[in-house]
Amino acid sequence: MDAQMPKTLDTECESVRQFLKGFHSEATKESYSKKLSQFLHRCGMTPDQLLAGARGSPASVQRLIIDYVEERRKKVSGSTINQTVVALKHFFEMNDAEDAISWKKIAKIMPRVRKTGSDRAPTIQEIRQMMESADTRIKCIILTCASSGIRVGAFEGMLWGDVTPVAGTDGGGVRAARIVAYRGSAEQYVTFVTPECYEMLLRYRTMREEAGERVTDASPLMRDAWDSHPYRKAGEKKDPAVATPLAPKTISNMMGKFLKRINMRNKRHADAAAGHEFKQIHGFRKYFKTNAERTMKTIDVEKLMGHAENYYKPSEEYLLGQYVAAVPNLTISEEAELRSTIERQAAISDRKVGEIERENEDLHERLAKLESSYASVREILENVLLSKTGGR
Repeated sequence: MDAQMPKTLDTECESVRQFLKGFHSEATKESYSKKLSQFLHRCGMTPDQLLAGARGSPASVQRLIIDYVEERRKKVSGSTINQTVVALKHFFEMNDAEDAISWKKIAKIMPRVRKTGSDRAPTIQEIRQMMESADTRIKCIILTCASSGIRVGAFEGMLWGDVTPVAGTDGGGVRAARIVAYRGSAEQYVTFVTPECYEMLLRYRTMREEAGERVTDASPLMRDAWDSHPYRKAGEKKDPAVATPLAPKTISNMMGKFLKRINMRNKRHADAAAGHEFKQIHGFRKYFKTNAERTMKTIDVEKLMGHAENYYKPSEEYLLGQYVAAVPNLTISEEAELRSTIERQAAISDRKVGEIERENEDLHERLAKLESSYASVREILENVLLSKTGGR
């Protein structure tokens, strides 16, 4: 392998330009580009050399792909290998060389891809541990993902105007906050976050405003960090008044570094192919589904996660009511959990007091009836006695 081979694709290359066409998602484009680049780097070839090989000596390129699969199958997951092969197939297809390779033959040696991930959702104790060490921005990301189940891609283009608090029925407090994910796209849908999350978002907004940013509905919900330390040179400072939205990839990398820093990114097994116990962002989506379903119907949870269901169209008000009932199961803070427990116990106590008061009222009413009956019986007896004695 040529050690000088670049690890990124040359977008000026015609075969690469063709490869980059046909992607509907920037995330997919980035993922495929990365896998193709890694394969080329391992083989010590340029995109044009790989394409020329497929056209002039397809058997040799096919051998390269098979060798790659056999070499990597013991080191990485089947899904990782599959992504690379799919990226290669897309490269050849977009450059009219797909038929040169026997993909059926390659498919026979491909490792099995697990349909269901073996990773789990983080526990509430683990999320609380994260919250103890996180800064306000990361706390917002954690709480937003854990209480709404949104994908990291939903942060792209999400503005402050996409978040709307929902007041309680009596006009006091916040029951939840409404969030619009993927606004303006075919994937747009509405979900909610907990009052705890909304309060943290407001705290983050206040920090930004105090630093000099004018936050409006058109401002990004998650922005870059600013640096106004006086020892920095003018050209090195990041003006807090100018907000640059965080890309989903940046958020993922940021969370990965954060979890490593607090020693929560250990491998599940010594085998490199084994992933982490929970995904750095997607794990919160699993946490949301697991805990929301403790009180909500699965179909309603799926709706709030953006999974389309053509024949099920519940109203937003209905989904809000179902979500509010699940808020205690989605609240991370021990303080909020304790407050909720106290409120529930107080409600139970009030109900019991009400029941006792109603029982007392019933007893008083029965006693009054007994006293009235006793007076009537006494009057009758007195009249009987008077009639027998002739009034003497």
